[in-house]
Amino acid sequence: MGRSKGGFTLLEVLIALAIVGGLLVSIIELVNHNISVIDRYETLSTEMMLAKEKLTDLKNAPVETSGVFNAPYSDYQYQSRIEDGPLPQLNVLVLDVKRGRDSTQLKMFFRK
Repeated sequence: MGRSKGGFTLLEVLIALAIVGGLLVSIIELVNHNISVIDRYETLSTEMMLAKEKLTDLKNAPVETSGVFNAPYSDYQYQSRIEDGPLPQLNVLVLDVKRGRDSTQLKMFFRK
């Protein structure tokens, strides 16, 4: 009597599980990477929005100041400083907005 060829051997099942496991690990790593990229771009977009808003507030009366934004953006910090501009009659208002390691910087020229 010969062996029946109706099923899979243990070795075939283990190889299939190893292949599927490797694919799942790769997919999980790819998803985690994409989530971190999305989070970074969301942070940068929010920083840019907050920086533009703060720059609009400082447009009429440029001053050096620092602080944090109101909720729900209380984990974002800002700092503005005034620097000499490229021409004698111009100054530069530099605004930095930070959250953790990420930061965005906007500059605005104004007359002395």
